[in-house]
Amino acid sequence: MSQFERKPGPSAPDRDKPRRAAGTPRPLKAVTQRRQKFWSRFFTRFDTDSGSPRKAALRILETVLLVVLALVFSHWVAPDDPLGVDAQFPWLWLVPAILAMRYGSTLGVVAVATMLGGWYVLTHGRQGDEAAAMVSAAQAFPQSYFLGGLILTLLCGQFAEVWNARSRRLRAINAYLDERLTMLTKSHFLLRLSHERLEQDLLSKPLTLRESLDRMRSLTLTQILLDPQQMPAPEAFLQILAQSCQVAAASVYTCDGAGRVNPQAVGSIGKVSELVADDPLVKYCLAQRKLGHVQTESLNQNLRNQSRYLVCAPLNNFDGQLFGLLVVEQLPFVALNEDTLQLMSVLIDYYADGIEMGDTARAILQQLPTCPPELAVDLVRLHRLKRATDIDSSLVALVFGDDELSRDMYNQIRRLKRAADVVWAYKTGDHNVLMTLLPLAGAAAVDGYLMRVEVASQAQFGSQSLASYAATHTAAIGSDEPARLLPNLVERCAA
Repeated sequence: MSQFERKPGPSAPDRDKPRRAAGTPRPLKAVTQRRQKFWSRFFTRFDTDSGSPRKAALRILETVLLVVLALVFSHWVAPDDPLGVDAQFPWLWLVPAILAMRYGSTLGVVAVATMLGGWYVLTHGRQGDEAAAMVSAAQAFPQSYFLGGLILTLLCGQFAEVWNARSRRLRAINAYLDERLTMLTKSHFLLRLSHERLEQDLLSKPLTLRESLDRMRSLTLTQILLDPQQMPAPEAFLQILAQSCQVAAASVYTCDGAGRVNPQAVGSIGKVSELVADDPLVKYCLAQRKLGHVQTESLNQNLRNQSRYLVCAPLNNFDGQLFGLLVVEQLPFVALNEDTLQLMSVLIDYYADGIEMGDTARAILQQLPTCPPELAVDLVRLHRLKRATDIDSSLVALVFGDDELSRDMYNQIRRLKRAADVVWAYKTGDHNVLMTLLPLAGAAAVDGYLMRVEVASQAQFGSQSLASYAATHTAAIGSDEPARLLPNLVERCAA
């Protein structure tokens, strides 16, 4: 027969056989389950492993054999009184009592029934006539002897069942606690790994973005109204880059009005060399007016390999004028990633914007003389960050009344200022206004800030809500020009 020919199918009787064979396990399984349920009614109360019929049968056989052996031994020791009815102590009852303490009341009753049968056999064996033996056995039946033994056995069995139930309960509790302990151990292990990862991240990036911006603000605030051509504290700026971005060696150079780089560095960190003006990465950075690095795809691979620098970034003021250049010569390999480059770009833009305030910030100060200079500068700076990197920031103004409760809450909320926030507190008419600039805070962060104020007000003044003593006004930075955004918000608060 060819391997492609179809084999003949099974005949009708053959097709029926597998169906009958496949149908037989179902009733056998049901019978087995019914048997296990029957035996479990008697044995699972005191032993969780004795629900099977096989174990139940073995324990019944063990009980009967032990009692029979005890009867045989007692008959061999005392043939005239094998049960010890006339003895000072019925030692034979120790066997059913021990079996009841081991297996429970059910097998204890089986042991008592076996002793009762043994008593009948021993009494019947002494009489020749069967009828006479039955009459003699009925007259000589020791009722108190068997009643006391039965009560003793039941007491021992009840004690065993209670004790085994408690033991089973304790085993279940211990199993649950072991499982919880295992889960807790695994959770602790994951927590330890998480803490180690956080420690590594802290070592590699000890400053958060908010802390870096706060330090950058304090760095440029003293120079903000001075000559824009002066570069304030370049060494401190490089130190912040080293702590935030792991920069090991870098230099800052100034540029003239034509965009030519001064070869004399105004600040450096680490071991640096003289500037190579014709370096491919430097030329790319000056030509494109944007940050370039050794992984920039728009730069030719051969030119990238020829560069001695890892990162080059221009320092542009708010008006787009180039006044400086940052070159990074040494940077850890693990730090050269997208997150570090984005953070470096943000810090560079933040520092460059702070060097020259620009006409917009000056216009804000002219319209609002009481406005803090750091608020005007940060507003302009964050507006540019929004346009360049799409990082949200917000302004929140709370207008309080002039009553005693509103003044107390006004002073309470002023103390909730974070390190990176800029607060402007002023009075307009009969209202006290608290305006807070939230850097790097979108709509969700504003909701969190208002929720924090709400919780503080409820903790201080009971169940009164924020809307009962203050009006809330918000503005998203980037929705309008800074010279119009802040004055419009001030007008809304005065309305």
